[in-house]
Order: sequence, then structure tokens, then C-alpha cells
Amino acid sequence: MTVYLGIFIAVVILLQMAIGHLIRELGFSFPISVALMCLPLGIGVFLLQIVYYEQYYPDWEVTLGAKLRLKYMYLLTFFEFVALYICFFVF
Repeated sequence: MTVYLGIFIAVVILLQMAIGHLIRELGFSFPISVALMCLPLGIGVFLLQIVYYEQYYPDWEVTLGAKLRLKYMYLLTFFEFVALYICFFVF
């Protein structure tokens, strides 16, 4: 069980670093991207969506690059939950 916990933590850290990189590419400052990166399992992505995108873009008329980066963040969050399932409920 301890090995699977270590694998899960490593996977979550790597995926969160990728999400932080995508947040930085969207144009947010470094402290904001690091702060949102420290919230795992989609909490940071959810806050980014609710606090920023829902207020400034209510009709979601953002650029294609921003939409793609957000979709990549959603996919990475999904992979975090897949890793959670595999590490704790399969083995």
C-alpha cells in the first residue's frame, strides 16, 4: 500500500506541474499559477474557471488556444482521478 501511495503522489505532482505550466501559458502570473498548481484533483482548475472565466467570459468566447489549454487541464485532472482509482481500488 505504501508503494502505491508513493506512486500516486508522484503522479499527482507531475500532473499538477503540467497544469501549472498550462495556467502560466494562459497568461496568468507566476504566483497565481503556483498557487493554483498546489490545489490538487481539479480544485485549482475549478477555481480558475469560476473566479476568472465565468466572470470575464460569460459566453465562453475565448481564443482557441485558451480553450485547448483548458481542455488539456480537464484531461490531466481526469488522469489524476484515474490514478487515484488505480492506486487505491485496483491493487
